[in-house]
Amino acid sequence: MKTSFGLFALISLILTLLGFQAKAQNLPGSLSFSVSGAFENGVAQGSTSLLMADNDLTDGYTSGMDLNDAPASLSNGGPAGSAAFQWGNAATSSSYPHSSALWFQPITGNSIIPGESFNIGSLFYRNGTIVSGSGASAVDLALTLNFSSPSGITPMTTVFTSDLINSPNTSDPVASADIVSLRNTVAPLNFSDAAGNQYYLELSFKVDQTTIDGTLSTPDEFRVFEGGQGRADLLGRFTTCSVPEPSTALLSVLGALALFRRKR
Repeated sequence: MKTSFGLFALISLILTLLGFQAKAQNLPGSLSFSVSGAFENGVAQGSTSLLMADNDLTDGYTSGMDLNDAPASLSNGGPAGSAAFQWGNAATSSSYPHSSALWFQPITGNSIIPGESFNIGSLFYRNGTIVSGSGASAVDLALTLNFSSPSGITPMTTVFTSDLINSPNTSDPVASADIVSLRNTVAPLNFSDAAGNQYYLELSFKVDQTTIDGTLSTPDEFRVFEGGQGRADLLGRFTTCSVPEPSTALLSVLGALALFRRKR
């Protein structure tokens, strides 16, 4: 019986994906750590942009930060590892004349088992009304992990870049919603296990349904209506894969294989 080259290709792809998935589960027995965050490398939209970062809120805010509608838990400062970033010149003629802003508040400690997702912290987003061209187009969130177990691991910093998509304001609130979009959902850690596996941190958004219409957001896009505020949990997972686990792709390939067999 002749076997099509296409069938061999599908089987090869399935085995490759299964290999990735198995490797992703090769994690340490347990990890305990705390997280601190910092906003870095803000990218200005133009010469009139106004960007400001405050990466240590334990002693209050830097002068000039707009604290209107700041999260209550960070209104007078914040716990160790919390940070803030604001961008844009407020449009004084609008009904919500405030800059846009992000706040990061970390979870005080994490203890996880292999392969599980965990909460890194909360990202708060104030979608202010700003003068066109005065904002930011991107910013990095640097996450530093301080391990208490296993012992002997030095602190690690990994960076996730967010694109700040400022939509033109119209009468359509959905079309006017601005977006924080993760440019990379996986970032490397400077750690390898005894077997030589390089480790990575995956990151995704879990939007709080009480602060925004969750249908507007996805695991890598966090949207907030103009003049509104929202909150999302940042979910992480340690893996030895440099790309997110291909479970969706695997299902697609299996479906394609079934279709291929039916057509023969």
